Amino acid sequence: MQDIQIEHMMHEVRREYEQRQGYEIDDNSRLNNYVQDRVALSNAFRPYSTLARIGSVFGKDHATIIHYTKEHEPMMNTYPSYLVKYQLALELTQKVSDRLALTPQIKIGRNRNLHNELRTIKRTIRNLQAFQNKIETTLAINESGT
Repeated sequence: MQDIQIEHMMHEVRREYEQRQGYEIDDNSRLNNYVQDRVALSNAFRPYSTLARIGSVFGKDHATIIHYTKEHEPMMNTYPSYLVKYQLALELTQKVSDRLALTPQIKIGRNRNLHNELRTIKRTIRNLQAFQNKIETTLAINESGT
């Protein structure tokens, strides 16, 4: 039963994400914009589902989702637009999962444990704070120049 709810949550988040972005994500396109969308959503879904189930939302296999998880941090460090997309994906995933009373499923295993999860979360927070500081600095410069 929970598997069906998780599947429903991911599809609902994707629909709302596309609505907020103002376009549908092309699952077959390799354009950077669409790749960023898929990576952002996939990484927001990670705590809730398996790689294969996440892949099914995009018509991809689990290996593609593994690739998306590896691309997450480089995108965080390279593309300010990715940070915005990831933040939106997290926000919508949290909103819909709360409404459906779904909780993240932390998997403790050979490659994934709570220490790794915590390190990843801390890195994500640092990256988002750095992005926030850049925006605040830019705004301060623009306000003082006008």
